[in-house]
Amino acid sequence: MKKLLLIAFVYASTMIFSTDFKSQSVQESSSISQNTDDGILIAYPNPVKTSIFIKTKDNSTKIKTVAFYSILGTQVASYNLNTSSAELNLEKLRPGKYLMRYILSDNTSKIKQIIKQ
Repeated sequence: MKKLLLIAFVYASTMIFSTDFKSQSVQESSSISQNTDDGILIAYPNPVKTSIFIKTKDNSTKIKTVAFYSILGTQVASYNLNTSSAELNLEKLRPGKYLMRYILSDNTSKIKQIIKQ
């Protein structure tokens, strides 16, 4: 029963960030590294150990800001970039699941799930 309530709470908290949030099945194996690609921005590796690399698919589009939120909705890191690619140091984040929200130069805003090992 506790697991069911926790799952419902996590699902509800992700809906707060975006109404078009898409669930992803994520393998949490330390030997598998995935790219997170939503057609606009690529983020890798996922899961991340220390740094995550992000880049836009279109070099003319710049990433204005990137913010990381705990699964409970608390902002835990924020970066002002204004570039089409960057390496972000996530060493200070504790292991777990995070939501990465980015805003592009054309004011597109999307959310990706990131796993920190």
